[in-house]
Amino acid sequence: MKKKIIEVINLCKSFGTKKILENLNLNIFEKESLVIIGESGSGKSVLTKCLNGLESFKDGKIIFKDKYDVKTLNKKKLDEHTAKFGVLFQNAALFDSLTIKENIFFNKINFEERILEDVGLGRNILNKFPADISIAVQKRVGLARAIISNPEILIFDEPTTGLDPIMADQINRLIRKLVDERRLTTITITHDMKSVYQFADKVAFIHNGSINWYGESKHIQKATNQTMQNFINGKFN
Repeated sequence: MKKKIIEVINLCKSFGTKKILENLNLNIFEKESLVIIGESGSGKSVLTKCLNGLESFKDGKIIFKDKYDVKTLNKKKLDEHTAKFGVLFQNAALFDSLTIKENIFFNKINFEERILEDVGLGRNILNKFPADISIAVQKRVGLARAIISNPEILIFDEPTTGLDPIMADQINRLIRKLVDERRLTTITITHDMKSVYQFADKVAFIHNGSINWYGESKHIQKATNQTMQNFINGKFN
């Protein structure tokens, strides 16, 4: 049985009077690919920022490995917690003025060939700048930077946004490869249902600030939850 790495208990998060997350409960297991889906503005990104400590929250608990509640950590311990996560941002968030090599290895003394191999990059791009490479390659570079520190958990924010179907398929395969070969725990935010079917082990559907459906990805199409079915099939209710 896989171990629970994160347990979210009755999580509530608001911005002013606007409630984003309300009594949200979720279990995340080691070495699994969890995909979070839901309408735009449903709180998917806010949830991941609460998980890695970048967003504070007033009520509820986020328990990491049954060891501590993120909400109780001081600044030093919170920074240590955040360092356990790698993040691939939607636009890759590369530094325009740095070369690809500098973007990937800027906080590392030694060059690591394996990192390039893991994300399907060649050495020939290392001295180029982000403006010189395609969006798809930029995402691979962003992914290389995210895994260079050997994080326990990887967060992907809309990894296939802006990609054509062929490039999106390559990124989806790469994410699945990282889960299988590196035995990583991954959390992905996406609207791309093809991505869900390609690499998700578990799926969590957020609606009205809480988890409306949670289960194995292979069961999602036969789920009786009508709200989620409307979402995944693009039907307005």
